[in-house]
Amino acid sequence: MLLPRPLSIPQEIISTILNELSSDTDSLKRCSLVSQSFLPHCHKLLFSYICLDHPTRSRGLYDLITNNTTFIPYIRKVDIISIAGSSSRDRDCVIFEDTLAPLLQTLRNLHAFSLREQGWRNLLWSKLPADLRSTILNLTVTSITLENLRNVPMGHFGRFVCLKNLRLVDMEWDCEIPLELEPLGASFSSPQGPTGYLESLGIVDSAMCGRHLITTLTDPRSSLKLSRLKELDLSGNHGNHGFAGTIMEAAGQSLQRVVWFDFGEEINPHPNPFTRVPSSFSALPALRFLTIHTQFACGRACDPLPPLAQALAGATPRDACALEHLKIDIDFYCISNDVDIIDKYALWPALDQALARPGVYTELKRVEISLMCDDCREAFAGLSKRRMPMLVEKGVFY
Repeated sequence: MLLPRPLSIPQEIISTILNELSSDTDSLKRCSLVSQSFLPHCHKLLFSYICLDHPTRSRGLYDLITNNTTFIPYIRKVDIISIAGSSSRDRDCVIFEDTLAPLLQTLRNLHAFSLREQGWRNLLWSKLPADLRSTILNLTVTSITLENLRNVPMGHFGRFVCLKNLRLVDMEWDCEIPLELEPLGASFSSPQGPTGYLESLGIVDSAMCGRHLITTLTDPRSSLKLSRLKELDLSGNHGNHGFAGTIMEAAGQSLQRVVWFDFGEEINPHPNPFTRVPSSFSALPALRFLTIHTQFACGRACDPLPPLAQALAGATPRDACALEHLKIDIDFYCISNDVDIIDKYALWPALDQALARPGVYTELKRVEISLMCDDCREAFAGLSKRRMPMLVEKGVFY
């Protein structure tokens, strides 16, 4: 009797087939039973991302990897979703599950971690079990996302030397609680210790936490630096990003992409040690994409667009600026009937002169200025030709 011959499909073809099925869990499970040669890649795809949104999931995964440690290297990203809000201990909330902290401590190949609260109120950091808080603050992952949390101690991020990507979303901080920088002192006790470099930073609707984070990362004692930051996302509807200029100047020659919402709407109830707008784009030669959203503030001391034009004008031909795409959305809804003041706004010729200079922004391909208003679109139709003729002539104005 002839036995069936084992499958002899090249591993490259197997990987290609399974990658196409990466979002189909049921198909991957069936493929894992086809042949031993299919099993490793199936396990890699099935276990690379784990979502823990209920205690049973944490318990089940902890039991699985405790009994079979071969699964541990496959788990690279864990997303913890809580629905606890600020309520007391809940047996159906995963953050109060006793196996969660030991589980995270076991995942030695973990690369990305996120903790999100889906309740209607921010989850207080102090409500998390002590072992879970300690575990999170000692993670060695390259990516962290925190969403809808309150009073997370930002001072500890100066010790996250492995961190490359950090995103804070809807984070809050009680103003009466001071920022503690003691963790920096602990990390600075060894001058020869490792140094980490953040590459991507997102601060979305998290102004006060962002303020504390930047205070931490710009402290000389911080082991995590901003000097190699490539992407900066300051989006959301509650900007107060008075620290944006400080981030951009700290990133300097590495920064490539910036998204900046509520530009100029910074409110600083406390003494502000930060730079609001970078003084000159000569310090940002690698910046390729800049997107800004702001309110029209012509004639006000807080108008941020003239300083932006001045910073753009600060670059020279020897800086070799890489700027390719500049997009500015200006909200005119509050003064949409005053067409004349908008047409005479000094920003337009200032931008025209700053960006159209020969030999400075040689890579510039697209300048978009969106005037968001209700009933004056026709009046603005010829604005670009009247007020920014050089950019129009270069063929980069849209």
